Amino acid sequence: MLRPQRGGLGCAALVLLSTVCHLVLQLPYGAWDGARLMPSFALARGLNYYVLLPRGGPLFTVAYPPMVAIVYLPATLFRTPNGAILAGSVITVVLCFAAVAFLHFAQLKRERSAVDGLAFLTASFLMCFLPPLTYSCFRIHADGPGLAFGAMACGALYAGRGEKWRIALPVSALCAVLAVFCKQTFLPVPIVLLVWVLAVQGRKVAGRYLLCLFTASVIATAASMAIWGPEPLYHCVIWVPAHDPSSEGSWKLSVVRSAQHFIQLSFPVLILLLAGAFYFALSGRIRDERWRTLLANRCVPLLLVGIAELPFSILGYAKAGGDVNSFSFALFFLTCGVTMMLADLWHGAKAVASRHLALSVLLATALPLAVYEAPVAYEIPSEIRGLPQTGQQIAFAYLKQHPGKAYFPWFPLAHLYAEGQFRHFIWGLVERWTAGETVSMEEFRAYIPTDPQVIVFAGSDYESGPRSSGFDLMKYLPAYSRSVDDPELHNWISFVQWDDPELHGWIEYAKAPLK
Repeated sequence: MLRPQRGGLGCAALVLLSTVCHLVLQLPYGAWDGARLMPSFALARGLNYYVLLPRGGPLFTVAYPPMVAIVYLPATLFRTPNGAILAGSVITVVLCFAAVAFLHFAQLKRERSAVDGLAFLTASFLMCFLPPLTYSCFRIHADGPGLAFGAMACGALYAGRGEKWRIALPVSALCAVLAVFCKQTFLPVPIVLLVWVLAVQGRKVAGRYLLCLFTASVIATAASMAIWGPEPLYHCVIWVPAHDPSSEGSWKLSVVRSAQHFIQLSFPVLILLLAGAFYFALSGRIRDERWRTLLANRCVPLLLVGIAELPFSILGYAKAGGDVNSFSFALFFLTCGVTMMLADLWHGAKAVASRHLALSVLLATALPLAVYEAPVAYEIPSEIRGLPQTGQQIAFAYLKQHPGKAYFPWFPLAHLYAEGQFRHFIWGLVERWTAGETVSMEEFRAYIPTDPQVIVFAGSDYESGPRSSGFDLMKYLPAYSRSVDDPELHNWISFVQWDDPELHGWIEYAKAPLK
């Protein structure tokens, strides 16, 4: 019988490890991941980061429930911005890949085989290759922990069937609730799993599961309100996201383009899904009223959650500020469901041709991805050598050299490490502006350096410039209208006041005031 060779799986695992290291090392080069750690640092220092206007406070990206700040708390123990960001990325990777490993191995009611390892590697390589999964499973974000908790909730239910694991229901319920407390878009997870338990295990078990969900929800909600307060939580987690506009100015157009983009980025997994659906339709299992048996398979909860998450993925990308990570809400569960389905088909099919088909599909998916990712191992040494030149580290070094003299709107983590002060993150201002809230000049000035000599951006693009989603930060800083080239910040964009006395020795050129 055709089986994957364990030696080949070992080589593929080494390629996967080098790919994961390469992706983790890229994180400190951007601005977003450091800024997303700010709620964890605020929590560690006793600062309530859910800010109500006009009371004021440092504005971060706080449109997510509080679980994400708790998950990344260990990253606050590191002494440099790069160290904290790398630690945060490792936390995301460990959570997501551990959840995928749990789905593929811990639930098995049979002896494990190399095919299960191949299925795990296939899912893992897809996580490293597909942009939505790479974003959510490696970067510091609410998505990674939410996906991991959601996957654990699905896996725990199957592991508990037949009383194999007696605490499966409370563990699944707790993980499902924690997924929602990472990000609101994971609300379908507990609902779908409750319906699946009702369909497969009956009313009695579903009633117990509902009680577990209710208990976990009450405890998590009460604890959150006691720590952060009901009014700030409601305002930041529910009111602000509910007022986000569409990215295209029209929800219909935004949704259509979002759906097109989802199909484009998810094409390999969607092809596998359609092929699997055709196979089971033509095999006669559904016509022979064997759909109840199919429903009890371990991949079904994941596939159902993935389908239920599709509207949230499409709408998440369609709103202002949406990015490809929104597609991971559905794509992560669909990817794991497909690879588990293929592994189960290999184990359960009676016909040799069906087994060979399942194995061939897994190999045809994993092998090209492994070959494609193998060369990145040679880039790891250069990535390590380049860490002192990341944007976070450059901003940190400059602020240490010139404390209180500069404001880096995209790098609040560098400010915290260099000055010990919480500063506004530009996207926190954008978030409030798109929701229709107004941040006054006094509220803005309260959380930037008192009299900065220079306002610094890493670039003029969406990622690190003064303008984002129609918002222009420089309207709060109209006096800073001259662009200069600071020798200490080569290739960065710096703005100073026209009459700044500190300009001697700098290369200057006039620039019209920003509008």
